[in-house]
Amino acid sequence: MNFLKIPNKKGDKIIFYHDFGRSKGQRPSTGIFMYNQPKNQIEKNHNKEALKLLEVKKSQITIQKQAIGTPYISKHKFKENFLDFYEDYIEKHRSVENRHLPCSLTKFKLFIGKDFISPIEITEDFCKQFRKYLLDNLCGETPQNYFAVQTLI
Repeated sequence: MNFLKIPNKKGDKIIFYHDFGRSKGQRPSTGIFMYNQPKNQIEKNHNKEALKLLEVKKSQITIQKQAIGTPYISKHKFKENFLDFYEDYIEKHRSVENRHLPCSLTKFKLFIGKDFISPIEITEDFCKQFRKYLLDNLCGETPQNYFAVQTLI
């Protein structure tokens, strides 16, 4: 895992980018920058902390790549409660014309009848039971739409 150092237009800061490849979109910003020539102790401390943060990000990405094909999920990505994950997903993917995500969460909460559900409990059979619940309690294309959105997660 490499990071690219690219100076900003003024030349007073260095911005770090992930280097996943040479194609378009394979160099996203890390959101971390350093001062090119720190003028005071605060800027020097900022640069030291930025380097430490880059090492943490590098470690996280390395662990994610090594974990591919294993059941391991790193702690910075894992949520213990599936409902927390679901709510975060809805916030990130909300759109004005699509009410299916928030409504499907409401129906999902009614289906499970509790405030906590572990991700390990979400199995294929569980999803089939939820689908049957939607078909039994809703009419028209609504169950299909809710479940189609549900399976994208």
